[in-house]
Amino acid sequence: MFKYLRYGVSILSLLFVTGVANANDLVCTTDATVAACPVVFTAIPTITPLCIAQVGTFLYTIKNNAPVGITLESISINIHDSLPAATTSIVAAPVPACVAGQVLGAGKSCNVVVSIQPTVVGILNRQLEIVVEGGQAPLVSPIQFTVCGTPPVPPVDITYGPELTTPRGCEILAAPTVTNTGPTAVNGDVCTSTGVLPASITGFTFSTPPGPGIITNPSSGTGGFGSGAIPTTRAQTSFNTIDTYIGTTVIPAGCVNLTGMNLGGLTLTPGCYTFSSSALLSGILTLNGAGFYYFITGSTLTTATGSSVILEGGATAGHVFWAIGTSATLGVGTIFNGNILANVAISMDTGASINGVAWTNGPIAAAVTLQGNTATPGT
Repeated sequence: MFKYLRYGVSILSLLFVTGVANANDLVCTTDATVAACPVVFTAIPTITPLCIAQVGTFLYTIKNNAPVGITLESISINIHDSLPAATTSIVAAPVPACVAGQVLGAGKSCNVVVSIQPTVVGILNRQLEIVVEGGQAPLVSPIQFTVCGTPPVPPVDITYGPELTTPRGCEILAAPTVTNTGPTAVNGDVCTSTGVLPASITGFTFSTPPGPGIITNPSSGTGGFGSGAIPTTRAQTSFNTIDTYIGTTVIPAGCVNLTGMNLGGLTLTPGCYTFSSSALLSGILTLNGAGFYYFITGSTLTTATGSSVILEGGATAGHVFWAIGTSATLGVGTIFNGNILANVAISMDTGASINGVAWTNGPIAAAVTLQGNTATPGT
């Protein structure tokens, strides 16, 4: 609830807990008849439950609406549970970052980022608390959820075999066209499942007319072009299984729902992660640990310029699968690890690279568009 006492005596109490305001307190609203809150949260994240060894980062923003600067006296996390203290921490935030002791200028905003990394199962019950000068009650926001054990993978039978190493099936696969307009380099075959060669694949040295794209290590005698049925590979078997969930809001049992979260800044361990609608990667997504990773979206996957998926702790691109409900767009300069299957289209902007396959195989025409990219088999 918001409570307001007139500026100069007490400024603000912003408490995200159940309670009733005192009768003498004025309710702070956006109504023109009531003065604006001097300091408020302008962005409060949805806290997504995490399992053991998963990492989540959550961004808060506050703003000083007062006509003068106000000192941020302290920024801390209050612990009301028996879990290890290190489960939560305040980490570096995007500029402008809130810093204890700083004067937040009139009309200015700043950011706080809380990192959560559970190590044991239990109930997390904490609060982010920001104390400001002037005798006002602190700004408080709860951090509460039940920590689960290691998330189980969905019922997908995967044995990642040699079909996706050289020589193998298709590195790029579309139904019906693959279009390239820049100096793309594909390590493997470029294929179409429904188109007619060579007209359905354009922009490569073997196209008619020739284009700037090159194909290395082809497995066929046609310069790396293939057509006909989708190659039968173990990766395709995996995709066929999780394809059941593509384009729906159904979340497979054992998956972690990340709907509404930016993948940028997260560190994830092997498991299944879903978005009921679109997924956004703006920044760096870290996949840490050997095992299989599954990402399932109800609609699009979009990566911002310069974003990346990086692998640590034994994670390999060959064990990362992205099942996209509609279209995947890899932004300029994106470095992407993992195998993509999209229902509608895949577009790679200038300079984007993928370490893994890029396949479209939806119920409608599903094209792949390349613009000076690098595509290599994920191993």
